[in-house]
Amino acid sequence: MRGLLDRVLGIAEQWEYINDNQTRKTRLPRRPHQLTPKPLLTPEQIRQLAGELPESARSIALLLVLTGLRVGELLALRWKNVDMTGRTLRVTATVYDGHFDTPKTQRSNRVIPIGAEASNILRALRYAAVKPEDLVFSTGQGQPLSRHNLLRRQLRPACKKLGLHGITWHSLRHSHATLLDAMGAPLGTVQALLGHSTSEITREVYLHAIPEDQRRAVAGVESLIFGFNRTQTDSTLSPAQNCAVVSN
Repeated sequence: MRGLLDRVLGIAEQWEYINDNQTRKTRLPRRPHQLTPKPLLTPEQIRQLAGELPESARSIALLLVLTGLRVGELLALRWKNVDMTGRTLRVTATVYDGHFDTPKTQRSNRVIPIGAEASNILRALRYAAVKPEDLVFSTGQGQPLSRHNLLRRQLRPACKKLGLHGITWHSLRHSHATLLDAMGAPLGTVQALLGHSTSEITREVYLHAIPEDQRRAVAGVESLIFGFNRTQTDSTLSPAQNCAVVSN
């Protein structure tokens, strides 16, 4: 709104209808900080969720968390872009509400590797009569599945049963990015796998610390300062004795 008003008043200033464009002297309010972290799934929660989900949501959820694809990219995936021998997926399209389009950015048009588990899921989905142009996930009429229906009818009920709140298809992509980071994958590798146009998007939006990693990191700092044994105070000692152990 501010940008549009700036253009309008800027033209008015050029045409000498006004003397000064006051929009350029205004400041936008600061964005409020996000008070709650984005929901993510731990490996254990991913396994639990997979056990609760029916097909096709189960395979979709697992492939999203194993590949980091956007849900639109996965639902637009065709068998001709699945290389089972080379274990790669070629992302060339996305779909939203039944309408196909090119990927979100130039970097989103990419080839990504897949592991043995993702290969097994895809192999189980493939049947003898499949054609190269067929969608990996489709309705009986060959049309793309609705992400909204799958979310409402399958993913949300399963998450509610497990006590998982705020999980969406995009949460699985975020979880994939976080797990890559936990495995020590370089930022450039994560950016390429996710198809981000810039590394800033990857670093600032998609990489989240896993609570267990935070605890290990803090313990690691303590061990560097005090030594491993000296960070483990003995519960049988008195507080004064424990303080003496640390101080010594």
